[in-house]
Formats: sequence, structure tokens, C-alpha cells
Amino acid sequence: MDRPKKILISTGSILFFAYLCICGYFYVIQEAIIFRTSPLDDGYTYKYRFPFEERWFEPEEGVRIHAIHAFADSAKGLVMYFHGNQGMNRSNPAKYELFLENGYDVLYPDYRQYGKSRGELRNEADLVGDMNFVYSEVLGEYDEDEIILLGYSLGAGVAAQVAVANDPKMLIMWTPFYSLLDMKDSRFPFLPDFLVRYPLRNDLALQQISEPVHIFYAAEDRVLPVERSLPLTKFLKAGDHHYVLKGQGHGRVYRNRELVNRIEEILRP
Repeated sequence: MDRPKKILISTGSILFFAYLCICGYFYVIQEAIIFRTSPLDDGYTYKYRFPFEERWFEPEEGVRIHAIHAFADSAKGLVMYFHGNQGMNRSNPAKYELFLENGYDVLYPDYRQYGKSRGELRNEADLVGDMNFVYSEVLGEYDEDEIILLGYSLGAGVAAQVAVANDPKMLIMWTPFYSLLDMKDSRFPFLPDFLVRYPLRNDLALQQISEPVHIFYAAEDRVLPVERSLPLTKFLKAGDHHYVLKGQGHGRVYRNRELVNRIEEILRP
């Protein structure tokens, strides 16, 4: 074999090995990329002014899901709120009050490793499976047609998957992504899809949900650019709605006046 060919093969082998190392590194560290966990001590005291209680759910051995269950004066049903990758149920009271003031109790669970929840996250089955378990537990307390699923950012992907597996009253999505595969492609297009252990395919989920769906996009979203997520609207069916909040960034959408007004209309009996 001549020298140039040997150099070419050697270089190709080195580059291929480097690519495999990059793929392996991404596979191992993707939790650090996707999730921004914020653990709390078990003894932490919540100081909300509205009536609430702390709840615990144990979907499997070694896993405890903690939730805040807030109560409206006269509840018409329950909103299950799934937070984003930097959220937790120690949060701005306005997130709860938006629904409490419209007559809905709120159940705000934390994912594993967030807040007081415990357990290791390994894949989407863990993330979504825990929330499906919580959903099944509250079915003994609320009729299913009284339960609204709401997800914010990453939580929109979780809420959509829970909606696929169940029959809630409706699904509300705030600042969703198209899928985490699409987010991977926007940042690391050279990595294969099979490495992603949390695909959260909103695009596929919306095609399987028969209940009403309401999607809120933030026009000035720099975290999840609206131009990448807006194509989700092609999967909406008759009776579903989407709204683009002008001038709104990714954060604090629950304070956006148009969103507040729309939520009041949606929750109105």
C-alpha cells in the first residue's frame, strides 16, 4: 500500500474514532444538557398563602415524586402542571393562582432530582412514566373529564405524552418545542437520533390526542425559537387552537396579559 493511501486510511480511522467518542460523550451527558435540576432538602418548608398540601408518589422502588397540591375555594377540576427544565414546584405563586382564581385545583409535581423528588432519571420512560403514575393516582380524587394537563417548555413534551396515554379534559402547551430530536438537530445535527434518550415527540403526540389542544407560542422566544416549533400547528385538529404572544419571550409567560385572558376563556364553564 502506498504512503498517501496509508495516511488517508489512518486519518479516516482517527476521525471515525473521534466521532464515536463524541457520540458516546453526548449519550452519557445528555441529562446535564437537558435538565437543570434544583434539589431541595426534605425539611424545606413551603410558604404559599393559598391552601395546599405536600404529596408523595412512589411509582417504583427507590423513586419518590413530590408534588404541591393547591386548592381552589370551589374546585371545578384539576390542572396538572408540568414544569420546564429549570422549573420546580417551589415557584412563583402566580403560576398556581392563575388556575386557583379560575376555580381549578393545581397539582404541581417535580420530576426526579428536582425539588424533593428523588430517584435517577435514565430515559423518557422514567420521566413520562412517573407522571403517568401520578395521573393514575389522582383519578381516584377527580373525574378524568375534570383533569387538564398543562406543560411549560420541556413540560409541554411531558404533558403531551401523558395526554396520549390517558383521556384528560384537554391539553394546554406553553412555549413547546417540535421535539427534542429537532432541538438536537438544531445544535448537534451531526449526531444520530438514536442517541437521544428523551425524544419527547410532540409532533407524533399531537396526532394521537383526541381531546382539545391549546398551544401558546412566544413570538420573541430565544430559548425555543417559535419558527422551529410553529410547525406543530399542522397537527392540530378541528376545534384546537394556537396563539402567538406578541413581544413575549420564553420566560414568565404566565404573566402575559393575552395568555391570562385566553386561559380565563378556556377555563370558563
